[in-house]
Amino acid sequence: MKFSPFNFQVPLGAGGITLMAFSYLQFAVPHGAGSIKLSDIPWASLTTLQTRLYVSLIGIMLIFTIINLLSIVVFSKDLIQWLAAKEGYKEFMSGPPSRNTGICVPIASLSMTMNVILAPLAFFIPQLHANIQGMMLPGLIMFGFLLLMLLKLEFTMLKSWLSQPLDVTKLNFVWLLDVFAFGLVNLTGAGIASMAGNRVIASIAAVATLFALSMGSFLLVIKLVYLIYQQLKSANLPDNQIQPAFFLIVPITCLYAISYYKIMLYLQTWFSFDIQLASFFFVTFSYLIAIGWVIVTVYLMTDYFKNYFLKSDYFPTQWAMV
Repeated sequence: MKFSPFNFQVPLGAGGITLMAFSYLQFAVPHGAGSIKLSDIPWASLTTLQTRLYVSLIGIMLIFTIINLLSIVVFSKDLIQWLAAKEGYKEFMSGPPSRNTGICVPIASLSMTMNVILAPLAFFIPQLHANIQGMMLPGLIMFGFLLLMLLKLEFTMLKSWLSQPLDVTKLNFVWLLDVFAFGLVNLTGAGIASMAGNRVIASIAAVATLFALSMGSFLLVIKLVYLIYQQLKSANLPDNQIQPAFFLIVPITCLYAISYYKIMLYLQTWFSFDIQLASFFFVTFSYLIAIGWVIVTVYLMTDYFKNYFLKSDYFPTQWAMV
């Protein structure tokens, strides 16, 4: 099978699933400071329903953690060979903006795997969980490497977009993959900043993450406003295979909100900031945006909307997206 950076969607998706299961257990099961581990599950006091639920979640975590780790190794090897050959990379980067932003998917996937190692994998391996602070410096180095690579790719793409005519009519929400990659890199850096017991490591991670968050947020606002404007002007939705990219906004908003929240945890730990109001605002507001975006997007894509509302007086023609 011909290699493509989009192959990294396999470990990316697997990592997302295992982190969802981990996050549920993290907040649902009482445990000590830090992240939850397998021995924290109070099996003897659980109801039958809770036992079934937790066993299912742990099984999902185990399966998809293995998938993530194995696939990231396989595809990383393929990526190195692909980059060494150069021809495939040059051909990929010469494509349209909505395609060449896919070069950021490996960065996003590697960032996801770092989060899997620091959370779900540590959940299953007591030695890793007990020595998680020893992972902070290697994690910081890896985070810095991924951030530098992402910045290099971003400036390469910007240079390409500015140096040749850009067909704005062909831009779609896949164009936001670089913003998505920034979100996952930010999550990694913010996680290190909030978890690290060493102030120097935590501070370096926090400063770098704030820089990346600022750049990613700027790109998100500019690109999203432009894409919405273009879609409002369009008489049709994108092709069917592109339409799911509309939902990319959902994980992006959640990733950025959680990253900002973890940066506030860093400020609370080292500077005694009161983050209760700000954290509630960031998390709640971002999830409301995500839910609202899903509802509106699904609504706009329904046949009922296309066949009825656009023919009625309830919706001005200039608002039509389909």
